[in-house]
Amino acid sequence: MTSRGPLTAYLLSSTPNALKRATNHPFLASAGRGTLPKAQLSQWLSQDRLYAQSYIRFIGLLLSKIRLPSQNPTTPTPQTQSPEQNAITVLIDALVNIRTELSFFEKTATDYSLDLTAISAEEGGCTLTSCGQGSDITVSAGISSTGSGSCPGLTGGDDEGPQKNGNPGACVPSTGEGVAPGHGLCQSQGGVSDARGRAGWGGCWGGKGGLQGGERCGTLFFCANRTTRAYIDMFMSAGSSGVSILEGLAVLWATEVCYLRAWRFAAGCMREDGEKDYKKDADGGALRERFIQNWASVEFEGFVDRIGDVVDEMAGQIKGAEELEITRGRCLEWWRQIVWLEENFWPTVAE
Repeated sequence: MTSRGPLTAYLLSSTPNALKRATNHPFLASAGRGTLPKAQLSQWLSQDRLYAQSYIRFIGLLLSKIRLPSQNPTTPTPQTQSPEQNAITVLIDALVNIRTELSFFEKTATDYSLDLTAISAEEGGCTLTSCGQGSDITVSAGISSTGSGSCPGLTGGDDEGPQKNGNPGACVPSTGEGVAPGHGLCQSQGGVSDARGRAGWGGCWGGKGGLQGGERCGTLFFCANRTTRAYIDMFMSAGSSGVSILEGLAVLWATEVCYLRAWRFAAGCMREDGEKDYKKDADGGALRERFIQNWASVEFEGFVDRIGDVVDEMAGQIKGAEELEITRGRCLEWWRQIVWLEENFWPTVAE
């Protein structure tokens, strides 16, 4: 395969099978047919919202990389903008768009009773919170428990870190000696880590005698799942000082073009279904009345194309065949990572 021609065309043609898997996923087909359950849409949307929030910081990092060329005051104003100026324009557009998108998430979630802090059944939550005497704790996964002790070691209380020996409020590993099987609400959700990243602290001792009546305490916090964290880490890496602005813009374009193609596929499934009464959909109509038409729109396509134009324009300025091949190789590495992340960002759906 040759790497001649526009950089964006080169990337799109480099991994056809992986790109199809990422943009023709069963989750998208279910979304287009109106069969995606509201709970699963909430779980995905809550992660996509975290992605959108990290996107803002990524755009800021890209803007900080741009250095506009100096211009002599006596030099006539150029008739066309430089690639750097065009990059600033699309990045500012990206910030405006993502601010609008986050507001759109909030309003649509309210209108269709979607939970933007829904915890994935596959991955669970992240951490424990303290549980006071007799307090009823409910999480977005729909689980509640009445706690009888406190767990200060995980929540900034007087005792730092896990403790044993029956100390009031001390925490022990959920699989530790003397802890009843299944103790700790967090353990029932697949295991969590505490606020400092330590895994497995799921049980709370209540009072001097240890567990009181076998009651459970603790709850899950909503957080980024593994794939979302990987995406956020990738954004921070692509925005770091050692990465060129061209590579960063290629990352931005890659995420957006995959997203556009994915929801265009969902829109195609929607047309094939033929159903017009979207209120009957499993999600109450949120996807087919609001989300799909927004993410598959001509306006979004125009935005993606503008980013691609800037990427190709900057790549076209590279002098020397060797330097061009090195740059394309780096962009290809980013592209492959993004396509993999896009495929894995979609939740598994029942066939």
